[in-house]
Amino acid sequence: MRHAFAGWSRAARINFPGDKAVWSADRFESSRDGWRLFQDGATGASPVRFGLTGKAPQDARPAAVVSFVGKPRPYAARIVMRDAARSPRPWLAGDGLPPEAARRAVFAAGSDLAPRDLLASGARAGEVWRFPDSAAEALAALDPREPFLIEFLFRDDSVATARFEAGDFAAARAFLAMGPV
Repeated sequence: MRHAFAGWSRAARINFPGDKAVWSADRFESSRDGWRLFQDGATGASPVRFGLTGKAPQDARPAAVVSFVGKPRPYAARIVMRDAARSPRPWLAGDGLPPEAARRAVFAAGSDLAPRDLLASGARAGEVWRFPDSAAEALAALDPREPFLIEFLFRDDSVATARFEAGDFAAARAFLAMGPV
């Protein structure tokens, strides 16, 4: 058992597969921000990547990067998930999201042009939306079978939605917490 953990603790990259999606974790350190943990999604034809970005795994913070195809830019982004205070048990019926009254939203703290290292494969430009650390804490508390949404809000009152899976987000964060390789 000790040798198995020693081998696992030296791993630099691990994929944490879920029911429908995969969290990819990377414990390398870099001089530039990179994806330390991510899951890929989309809203329409526009790729969306969500996860934790940073120079080192233990310093990674929640972010979403979107490369909108032919749309104006959103003015806000938010993560929508089950509110554990209002609905303490996982909500797995229907589409997996509880009724609006049992949801919570965490708004992005700001946005900027995304550095190339954070763009999805094939994307030439995009925006990075940074979320508070409380968003990662809330996602880690979800049941692995639960979905969460990232919604991008536009001035014409339209909303572009990307769906993600909580999966083994908590386990992947624990892997990052072991520090860089």
